[in-house]
Parts: sequence; C-alpha cells; structure tokens
Amino acid sequence: MKSHQQFTHDLNKLSAFYKATTYSYEQTENLLLNFKKNKFHFDEATDFGLSVKQPNYFKIKRSSKIEIRKNLAEIVFVRAVSALEVFLVDLIRDVFLANKEPFKKQDIVIQFTQAELLSIKSPAEVFNKVINKECRKLTSGGFIDIIKYYKKHFNIDLSGFAPGKSKMEEYHDRRHLLVHRLGKTDQQYRDKYNTSKSGISIDDSYLLDCFADFVAFSEMVNNQVIYKLKNDFEEKKKKEIITERKLTIVIELLKDVIPECLEPNFEFWAGDEFSMLSDILDSKKQIEPNKVELKISGTFRQIKSYTRLIRREQRQKVIILETVKEKICGVQAVPLQRILDEEILEQIKNKLPEQPWEKGVHKQIATELGFTNKLVSVAIQQLIARKIFKQQIDGIVIDK
Repeated sequence: MKSHQQFTHDLNKLSAFYKATTYSYEQTENLLLNFKKNKFHFDEATDFGLSVKQPNYFKIKRSSKIEIRKNLAEIVFVRAVSALEVFLVDLIRDVFLANKEPFKKQDIVIQFTQAELLSIKSPAEVFNKVINKECRKLTSGGFIDIIKYYKKHFNIDLSGFAPGKSKMEEYHDRRHLLVHRLGKTDQQYRDKYNTSKSGISIDDSYLLDCFADFVAFSEMVNNQVIYKLKNDFEEKKKKEIITERKLTIVIELLKDVIPECLEPNFEFWAGDEFSMLSDILDSKKQIEPNKVELKISGTFRQIKSYTRLIRREQRQKVIILETVKEKICGVQAVPLQRILDEEILEQIKNKLPEQPWEKGVHKQIATELGFTNKLVSVAIQQLIARKIFKQQIDGIVIDK
C-alpha cells in the first residue's frame, strides 16, 4: 500500500540521519582530540593544510558526548513513533480509497447544512468529509484508539503482531513522556512498567531495536490489510439501477469550449426527477481532437430528456450530432427516432393518406417508419393543430 511505502521511506531516512549524525560526532571528536594532543592552533592551517575553527558549542568531555548522543536518539525516536502513527492512520485512507464497504456504518451520522449539500460538485467532497472525520478521531486518540479501530472495523488485531501490544504501548508511552515531560516518569508509568526510575531516555541499542520492531510490525499490518481487501471486504449487493435504454452518441464540437451538457456534473430535469449526466454516463472518450463519444444508459425518461438537450445544442450550432446508436433493453434495437422534431414530423405527414383516415392509421405509420405508436399519435395531433390536417372523430372529418 502507498502508506506503507511512505513509512518505509521515512524510517530509512531517519535511520540514515541518525547514523550519519553519529558518524559526524565521532569524526569531530576524534579530530578535536587529535588537535588537542598535537597542540595545533584553531583557526590556523596546519602543516598538512587543515584549518579547524574554534568549537564554541561542541564539547569533547565524556558527559557532553553522552548528552549529545542521548538528545539525538530521543529526537529520532520521537519522530519514528510519530511516523508509525501517521502510517497507521494513512493506511485507513488507503483502504477507503480501495473499498468503501468497511466504512458503511448506520450508527454514524454526518451532518450537512443545506448550503453545503447544494454546493457539492462531486461525490469526492462527501467522501473527503467522511474519511477526514474518521481519521481526525484517531490522530488525537493515540495508539490504543488505533488498535480498537482496526479490530472493530477491519477485524485486524494489531495487539497480536510482533513485538506485541506491551512493547508497542511502551514505545508510545515513552514517546509521550519525552514530548510532554522531557523524559521524567510519572507514577502511572512507573506502576505500569514496574520501575522506580525517575527518568527515561533512549540509547543506541534501544533505538535500533525500535527501528527493527517498527519495520516488522508495519509489514505485518500492511500484509494483513492487503489480504482483507482481497478476501473479506466484499461489497454488498448494490441496488439495481434501472436501465431501459442505452445510447452511443458521437458529437463533433464546433467551438473550442466544451459545452456544459458534456460535463459529468451537468444537471438536468428528467420529467420531475433531478438528474446529472454522471448518473447516466457509462463512458466518455475523445476519439478525435474535436469529436467525443458518449455512452449513456438509464431510464427512458432520462435518456429522452438528455438527448433533447443535446439536439438543442445542435440547433444552436454549438455541436453537430454525427451518429446515434440506441439499444432498448429487452427490445430489438432500433434507430433513435424518439424525440419529435421537424424532420420526423415531415416524415409522418408524408405518410398520412387523404382524410378521412381509417382507425389505427397511426399504428400502420409507426410500423413503417419504426416509430412508437405514441410518437406518431402525438405528431398527428400536432399536424392537426397546425391546420395541415383536419380534426376527425370516429372516421368523420370535422370541418369547422
């Protein structure tokens, strides 16, 4: 996982920093002892061309050497424990990115104001709020809360991983004392770890053991999470989305700016149902610099409303609708001729015989042209309203 790679990288850098700094201390101390032994003068070049400045802040006394190494080890240790906690929280973010199932909890309520809801541009904004709330609690809670979280939500028992819960807790408790009490123990720490020491510190051996334990622990946690993702975090069966029509549309853009109707967050009404293009968009592909292929699927109402909007853009000379292929789910595929426009109206007009028409004439025309009965019926009513044909009832023409 990405978080584990980052933690390994951070720990390696800390280890390299500690070893490089320790090496620098040793070399500086040896150099200063050599200068002192040979009675060289500071700030003056030696016979072999080496000039060393007066070490105003660097002491070579034994007590100073112990103190400076102790401070270095403490600083690196505190950083290492913090890096481990960051890894354990970031690993939760990695899980969230891969699978939302472990985070679907009915007992947790996240509040949004109406203004927030109406300002949401994509689901990512909601997901961010969910995962940030989850991780914020753990960041402030500490290692024990992280253990409980992994057990409850991932069914992973961190306390069972080497070096064991007791030692991992001691690492965190020691870090707490170093940060908040400068290493001075309190009664709670002394009772918990059965010690009478008034202060704790970090030596070289302890720090190297800590690094080794963190490497082993993080690998086990990472491997267990990967296993859970592959085997246990199965998504529950989602509510089936109604698909009545599938459509492939190829559009030529007449302007450099992409029309809003081609953006996934484009909003439109499908009857009285609020919809977005992302609700029906299966894929969007740039097939040429100025040509886009859309594959959409949804209810009859959604597809009809969206294609009406597309044709409106065509009439306004923003795009050219090149090809449209439609599949009606469960019905034999037919060309898209579902939206009544002037072209379709003209075709139906040309098919109508002289009046009076026999009953069911609209069904005959619908069969011939491959239209629906309803579409032809609406078209005939439109032609009558335009006074191209006359109204008739039961085969009798009404001539007003």
